[in-house]
Amino acid sequence: MAPDSLQFNKGAAVEYLENSGKVTHRGLINEDLVRAENEDKTTPYLIFLILVAAVAGFFGIVGSALPLVGEDLGHALSYSEQEIITAGTTIGAVFGALILGWWSDKAGRKMAMVVSDIAFTLGAVIIASSYSVPQIIVGRLVLGVGVGGASVIAPLYIAEMAPTAVRGRCVGINGLCIPLGQIVASSIAAGVGPNVRHGWRLLFALGVVPSIVQLCLMHWLPESPRINIIKGKREEAIKTLRLVYNKATDEILALKLRIIEDNLKETTRLQSELTLGQMVKKLWTHAPYRRAIISVSAVQALGQLNGYNALLYYSSTIFGLIGFKNSAAAGIIPAAVNAFFVLVGLNIVDRVGRRRLLVIAIPGMLIGLVWAAVAFHYLTKSTGGFLVEGAPYPQSIAGCLIGGIVFFVACFGISLSFIPWYQSEFLALEIRAAGSAVSSTALWLSNLVISVSYLSMLNNMTPSGTYGLYAGWVLIGYMFIYLCYPETKGLSIDETEHLFKDGFGVQRSVEMRAEKAAYRKAVTHARELDA
Repeated sequence: MAPDSLQFNKGAAVEYLENSGKVTHRGLINEDLVRAENEDKTTPYLIFLILVAAVAGFFGIVGSALPLVGEDLGHALSYSEQEIITAGTTIGAVFGALILGWWSDKAGRKMAMVVSDIAFTLGAVIIASSYSVPQIIVGRLVLGVGVGGASVIAPLYIAEMAPTAVRGRCVGINGLCIPLGQIVASSIAAGVGPNVRHGWRLLFALGVVPSIVQLCLMHWLPESPRINIIKGKREEAIKTLRLVYNKATDEILALKLRIIEDNLKETTRLQSELTLGQMVKKLWTHAPYRRAIISVSAVQALGQLNGYNALLYYSSTIFGLIGFKNSAAAGIIPAAVNAFFVLVGLNIVDRVGRRRLLVIAIPGMLIGLVWAAVAFHYLTKSTGGFLVEGAPYPQSIAGCLIGGIVFFVACFGISLSFIPWYQSEFLALEIRAAGSAVSSTALWLSNLVISVSYLSMLNNMTPSGTYGLYAGWVLIGYMFIYLCYPETKGLSIDETEHLFKDGFGVQRSVEMRAEKAAYRKAVTHARELDA
């Protein structure tokens, strides 16, 4: 059969397995029966798909640019103006996440990503050409729509395309691109420095590069097979499966297609029977949906409320206040540490598990935050507990503070920096886009709270009090994760929806994975006997 054929020859083996019900059992999928050759390896084509989608992780970096604005907008920016400008992206991202996340079920994942790219490019152009605070705020709002849409669609698309065995690493690539983008932005800002006239415009103008690259490559990016099947484009779905699983036999592809189509029945039914208002209501009245959304939304919120992104946004300002001459260069420190430990996390997440990484690493974040709070206390004793520009702070204590920040960021990088982006794994297909939109909105609302309050908290609560507050949020979040965030390692994206049927699924996950292993073993034994 020609490799580009769109029809399957199932064969007697597949007919037997389908008729005997051994492909799925009580909602569990026997991965051995549907695993293609080298499925646990990342093929060049899969790498291409993931990298193009994950380019969205480079969107929306601002922290290193604001200190370079100077008086180019008519006057020096006050702390409140910096907070409002920073918050503009977040407000836009809230709307982008909600609107484009929901719309992606209708228009498709690809089209939603295209709109995100256009919004981001337009926003960056407006910002780079701004000559007033209101204009730059408008640009930030437009750019934020692109950032918010990308934050929903990119990990959702990757999760739907990636094989179960490598899904953790693939989704995590999106999380890795975020700190890599931060390093690039901080490095350019450090090179530009305050002495380059309108250097901040260059930094924002360069921000269009990832969105334009993604737009140009979008032609070669296939639509998610699940979306194609919903739209009645079965042949296109088969063609995409052939590209992703390039060494799969016709029998294996037929089984994979059957599993997707079986799981799409509920999606098709809900979309045909329920209005938008009824669907929104069902998200919160149907207990399994509600539990899944609460679980992923809380972890997304914790990824912001721990204070890392506030540190990132204002890294140049903070490092400048404690005495670093090239504050933009010093701001590279948290971004680089984060990127390195995200990379470490990506290499172990499919073996260790999402929940286990969080349970192990978050106590380290607590230690780092307390360390930083204590260091800030002693650092600012001579200035009444507050950071004062130009004050001669002891460099030894400043170094100790940096040590606490680095330790905190390392533990953050291996856990909360990228694991919240696995949100789509927890959501049933019929609510995957809507639930991801709600979860990403929780992220951006939490980000908004932090970004508009950080400098004000430093000036009113003291830096020590601010980091103590973040430690309190992390402690509350840790207790929630321990009780309400189940493990998805080893479960396919079509199995995880069963976790939340009778609770938050922590114990159910253990049972499902044990049952799946026993089921796989029993089927393998039965096949050996049949042979």
